[in-house]
Amino acid sequence: MSTPGDKLVLDNCELSHTDAMTAREELRQIIAKESVLFREEGFLLASGKRSKYYYDLKLTTLNNPHALWLASKLMLEKITSFGRHVDAVGGLTSGADPLVVAVSLLAKSQGIHLPGFFVREKPKAHGTERVIEGVVTPGMSVVIVDDVITQGNSVLKAIKGAEEKGAEVVQVLILVDREEGGLGFLRSQGYCVEPIFTHTELIS
Repeated sequence: MSTPGDKLVLDNCELSHTDAMTAREELRQIIAKESVLFREEGFLLASGKRSKYYYDLKLTTLNNPHALWLASKLMLEKITSFGRHVDAVGGLTSGADPLVVAVSLLAKSQGIHLPGFFVREKPKAHGTERVIEGVVTPGMSVVIVDDVITQGNSVLKAIKGAEEKGAEVVQVLILVDREEGGLGFLRSQGYCVEPIFTHTELIS
């Protein structure tokens, strides 16, 4: 068993096939019920596009502690199956915040040292004026997480924030892929990206 301070070992970019299937289905049903919003006239997305579906994942990750635990379980299982050293997990504030904390805490409960960090949209306007909260240093291998991806621009900001500090992004995990090109965009940039759920799965 790993002890605090051990490096996390990952092996590939494949999906984890452990006992997570029951947890995955339970979480799928919770997200579909609590976080998938529909409006005929549509919602304005951060990308500037309009969609009849909107994913308010904070209704799941903040309002439902059990669902957050399920999400962190599924993400940590993926992280521990990749086969690369991982030093930290982080993401763009604020969609990634609960996921980062939950994954880090769950890892700790399993004897794995996996600290978290948050990437700001822009530098803090006072105090330290940091872009990243948490420790990211040159040579670190990190995993980026986020709650939802549309076209991938927001996730890319988190990736670039970590890279600008000299870290290597070895994996990107997304709770929900809206299937609007975000995964393909990031993969075309050379990143290994995996979703937990897709839009099709959640509305079926």
